[in-house]
Amino acid sequence: MKPIVRAIDVGYGNTKFVVLRQSGGETHCGLFPSIAPQASSTADLGAGVFQRRNTAVIEVNGVSYEVGKDAALAKDASYGRILDPDFALTDTYIALARGAMYYMGVDRIDVLVVGLPVNAHKSKSAELEKRMVGEHTIPAPRTGGIAQTRVVTVDQVRVLPQPIGAFFDYSTRENRLQKMRKEMNLVIDPGYFTLDWVVAQGVKIVDARSGAHSGGMSAVLATMGEAINRDIGEQLPDFNSIDEAMRFGTNPRFYGREYDLAKYLPLGKDKARQFMAVLANKVGPAADIDNILLAGGGAEFFLDLVAEKFPKHNIQITPDPVYANVRGFQFAGETWASQSSTPSVVAA
Repeated sequence: MKPIVRAIDVGYGNTKFVVLRQSGGETHCGLFPSIAPQASSTADLGAGVFQRRNTAVIEVNGVSYEVGKDAALAKDASYGRILDPDFALTDTYIALARGAMYYMGVDRIDVLVVGLPVNAHKSKSAELEKRMVGEHTIPAPRTGGIAQTRVVTVDQVRVLPQPIGAFFDYSTRENRLQKMRKEMNLVIDPGYFTLDWVVAQGVKIVDARSGAHSGGMSAVLATMGEAINRDIGEQLPDFNSIDEAMRFGTNPRFYGREYDLAKYLPLGKDKARQFMAVLANKVGPAADIDNILLAGGGAEFFLDLVAEKFPKHNIQITPDPVYANVRGFQFAGETWASQSSTPSVVAA
């Protein structure tokens, strides 16, 4: 029987996962916000009249979390995202990963590939593997109105540095994997909490030039949000409306009024420019770099800033960049399952 391979990328902003990989074809993915408020014990206020939230209640160590595509509707005013370097070792992370399994609809995963930020990979990958292997109890479809559970068994887990996923995704899509394995590559992944990057000869990571900086899109949104706070005259509870406006090309609305996003974007760009300066200093002279790839949820926002720092390079942005890492994880997992060895990812 062909091994079942799946990939999950639990980010600070969104949890991405592979639903289906067609043989020789497209990888079908999904995502939901990385929000996991504790599940309410109150009765369903919709009383059968309103549509139920598209979420699942996941129990981890005796605590129930509500995760999924509508999880933002389950949080109260006190809830805040976890922006912690140890996020991957928390129960919230496990709840989000199990939420991804809920949407996958499989009962067994022979090879599961997940990712970690570059600066956490060496120190946390072994512990994360240990936490993800084994049985995971998740909700099953209701029968006669009664909640049921099912168990997903994960046999083996592999953990990759997140930007390596984008490398595999781009190089295989462009049929350039063998060529790029011999070239020097810079892969940049602007995430929600961290700006991650890898310099690698093929997939042999050059540690001295790779890294992560706690300056992702959350800091950009906070900078823009603080300016909007001053214009409104009070503190916004969160910056989700700004995030959505940037992704969909609209203006955020507060108190029924639109605020011109173009007014605040330069502030966000200046903040992100500071993070790019950290990256450029660590990477150093770029004359030996053959390819620069840009992926992740903040890819479009960072594109012109990357071009500023590396004006002599042709910057390649992956298609549908928010899913680039998880699609690449899927490729790595399938390669491992077929050859009994993951594509080598080592430090140089």
